[in-house]
Amino acid sequence: ATTSRVNVGSTITGRVATVHVREGDAVRQGQALLQLETDELRTALAQAQASARQAQARVAGLRASGRMMARAQSEQAAATLRAAERELARTQQLIAQGFISQARLDDARRAVEVARAQQASAQAQVQAVAESGADLAQAQAQQAQSLAAVEAGQARLAQTTVRAPTDGRVLLRSVEPGQIVQPGAALLSL
Repeated sequence: ATTSRVNVGSTITGRVATVHVREGDAVRQGQALLQLETDELRTALAQAQASARQAQARVAGLRASGRMMARAQSEQAAATLRAAERELARTQQLIAQGFISQARLDDARRAVEVARAQQASAQAQVQAVAESGADLAQAQAQQAQSLAAVEAGQARLAQTTVRAPTDGRVLLRSVEPGQIVQPGAALLSL
């Protein structure tokens, strides 16, 4: 078997919390070699998770309140239309009996037309709110963005543990706790 030297470093900038190995130690693939400080990244992840929960609640709230409001407006419009139709029927009777003028009949007909238009508008609103309101679309985009931030935060947190890429022996350790490390710098040689 041929032996090869592997330099190991961090993929993110951070302060070293602990170094788990010394020169001469045998290591297994996947073993934690050093740990960067995680407080700042954990805080950022917690903020991203809170933001994601807030975005999820906003989406759920918009769906529920939008549907309830649209349904209420639709029911109101239907009631207004029924009342206008009853008023038109009464007005037609009174005209037939000669009690009121033609102008009142025209007003009653206009009221029915307005009520029909309002009902059509309310029904269109019910359908629009079903899934594709602009506020809802914006809230869903925000939710997707916040979930992506959570995933990115989890990935950065995972990178705070530097692991052995392969089985080997620590040949050189050039890192100490408290040191700030940068991506690309060789911290250990296996």
